[in-house]
Amino acid sequence: MLKVGQELRVEVEGRNEGKTKIAAINGGVVWIESPSEIATLKTFFLHEDEPMRLYFFKGEDQLYAFDSVVTKRISDAQLTLRYAFNLPDEKKIKRVQRREYLRVPEMINVTVLAADGEAFPSFETTSLDVSAGGMRVVANRSPVDVDESVIVVFRIEDERGTPQTFRVKSRLVRVQEQAVKHELSLCFEDLTPRDQETILRYCFRAQLEARKRTGSVFSSR
Repeated sequence: MLKVGQELRVEVEGRNEGKTKIAAINGGVVWIESPSEIATLKTFFLHEDEPMRLYFFKGEDQLYAFDSVVTKRISDAQLTLRYAFNLPDEKKIKRVQRREYLRVPEMINVTVLAADGEAFPSFETTSLDVSAGGMRVVANRSPVDVDESVIVVFRIEDERGTPQTFRVKSRLVRVQEQAVKHELSLCFEDLTPRDQETILRYCFRAQLEARKRTGSVFSSR
């Protein structure tokens, strides 16, 4: 499932998140290049015996994840750092389903519109959390029934800090009634792989900031 030249995303001790590539696979040991932060492209160090979580895509939209530990660090003839970890048992590589995509509590301004443009007046609200698979928003009431669709429009920044606007058809999967407001859980239906990756990276960055504040290594989804 892993191969030389494949890009991996690395989360380490809540202090860094970046991308790297597999440089070699020898005798059950995977060697990776020095990881670089996504936003700045600056490389950062890994330490032996340091736990990390690695993510990779298979195909355009199948995300996988597994936990590992840095087993060795060396410099090659060109003084380039390489890091090793043991090739994981495929049973321990978990496919991240849409409902399991990294979900972070984020308040984002969201516009909700009728899928047909007529069923209900559009309204402005905020998200409670967001992932590459969907989001949870607040509303005075649910504008549609469960399993029906709406359009959500929202804007987030990509890794270069450039605002990106998304207009996504989303299916209502659950309504949770609160004392004053309703919480609507929405599942994105027609994201392109590129847009999904942009949102996923946004969630990585948001969770990394949260982990820096809490000190947690890998927070639960």
